[in-house]
Amino acid sequence: TEAGAYCIALASIELTCGLYALRRAETKSGAVYYLAPHGAEPDDLENLVRLEVSGIDVARSGSVSSRLKTKLEQLAQGAANTPGIAAIVVFDQLTVVSADLK
Repeated sequence: TEAGAYCIALASIELTCGLYALRRAETKSGAVYYLAPHGAEPDDLENLVRLEVSGIDVARSGSVSSRLKTKLEQLAQGAANTPGIAAIVVFDQLTVVSADLK
């Protein structure tokens, strides 16, 4: 579920936001990947966007919104202070739900 959610979330964010994965984020950053638009400098951390991802096999009532809230909180509490995106991949609904943390 985890690896599949990463793949689907990264593809979804690339298609919808024009951001692509540069590298894995460091521990305690609040995220799993750093993203940037095409052509961005990978060492320019101030202009990168963090991505936190979670996957749900079978969604139950309120589970998606609850998980999204948790992931936004994780981004907010991370050591990095760059903007972030939380993405929840819901496999049984073939859906990606995301929200921005500014």
